[in-house]
Amino acid sequence: MGEARRADDALKDRLLVSFLGIPGLLLVIWLGGIAYAVLIFGIVLIGLREYLRLLEADRLAPRQWPLYFAAVVLLGTAGQEAGLWNLPLVPDFAQGFLVVSVLLLMVLQSWEVMTASPRSWLNLSAHMAGFVWIAGFGSTFILLREMIWPAALASGIDAGFRITLALFVTVWLCDTMAYVMGKRFGHTKIIPEVSPKKTVLGTVAGLVTAIVVMQFFGLADWLPGLRFMDLLVLGIIVGDFGQLGDFVESRLKRDFGVKDSGALLPGHGGVLDRFDSLLFVMPLSYLYISYIVR
Repeated sequence: MGEARRADDALKDRLLVSFLGIPGLLLVIWLGGIAYAVLIFGIVLIGLREYLRLLEADRLAPRQWPLYFAAVVLLGTAGQEAGLWNLPLVPDFAQGFLVVSVLLLMVLQSWEVMTASPRSWLNLSAHMAGFVWIAGFGSTFILLREMIWPAALASGIDAGFRITLALFVTVWLCDTMAYVMGKRFGHTKIIPEVSPKKTVLGTVAGLVTAIVVMQFFGLADWLPGLRFMDLLVLGIIVGDFGQLGDFVESRLKRDFGVKDSGALLPGHGGVLDRFDSLLFVMPLSYLYISYIVR
């Protein structure tokens, strides 16, 4: 009885957070610019905090301030390339990513040597992996929101808003359909040692949903200049790599023996629980549109 009540309470919390949070998130996506950048700064820094707490729970030594500082500089570089501000930073994101990563690695290596901490190389590797995953991938949220491609420029539309909204919506629908179909009809587990509730049918349903939704955006002329193949690739990125991002975070939580990465969002868990799929979708979509569509 108590377990059923807790499940009902969790569902109510989940619905309330969704009811209040989704409209606010959509508004910030629409506003773009500084408002959206501030949101991404918050998501990345909170995500790093959740990640460092997981490391601490596994008896690793979290190096908070070097990681936070490097993340802020990298996000600032992304905003610089996106034209949101003009600060004394490396203007090119790729160069900035390289510079910040090298300097962070040197700082963390020096820290591990001077403190002679146990499991130093494991600690160093975990910090660099978290930085690339959360701060590096997260920075592309800003780049994608402010980007534009030739056909969209000719149409005079806010292409960054349209592609960002399309990807968010497609990820949400992919996750929803994967959950509903897997729970109702799925039997064969896909990777039970990582995510025991996810099924092959649910995963395939999510992939198909993502492809169909992206094609729908194309038919609605929401993303001018993106052809059938472009939308197919973006659908596969969402349906395949987006779900892979979910599995990666599930593997991380299982390794650290926790159910959720945090408790910031009642009924949903932490920031990493909510944005795990998008942390894979956004950088891949940005790279595809930047180097293939353009």
